[in-house]
Amino acid sequence: MLIEDLSPPVDPNWNPVIREPTYKPPPSEEQTQWLPREQPMAGGWVAPDERPPMRPPGPPAWDSPQSARPVWQPPPPPSRPVKGQSQGLALASMLTGLIGLVLGGCFGPLPGIAAVILGWMALSQIKRSPETVGGKPMAIIGLVTGGLSIAFYGLLLLWIIFAGAFGSF
Repeated sequence: MLIEDLSPPVDPNWNPVIREPTYKPPPSEEQTQWLPREQPMAGGWVAPDERPPMRPPGPPAWDSPQSARPVWQPPPPPSRPVKGQSQGLALASMLTGLIGLVLGGCFGPLPGIAAVILGWMALSQIKRSPETVGGKPMAIIGLVTGGLSIAFYGLLLLWIIFAGAFGSF
């Protein structure tokens, strides 16, 4: 036999009259989700989708100028201060300080000096108006890396002077 029959064997004792399908139609007065429901008792549980919209307690905070009756409106979005006006100085200070450390042999102490000057200028602008000017961490990084670059070249200069004065390198 090339084709195998995969259907279960027929039960010889099965009788469809033994168990009739049970179906009980719903009574006509039963509430459905499509009909309006009765109001719940005071303090009783109410499904979330049946609750009225929430409003803040007390009188409304904003009135519509067109109507005499107060209408609740959502508050206006908070205004954020605009930062970043002089982040350019702080960013330039940080980048010049890092370039002074990494490529210092090519340019000498000049990037370090520029980083310190730009960092001080950025910090003074930030101190004058902190609500509109940002970039304080970048300015501090520029000051520190520029200072390290200047200190390195200062120590190098002292070493060359002492080595030349005492005759040995």
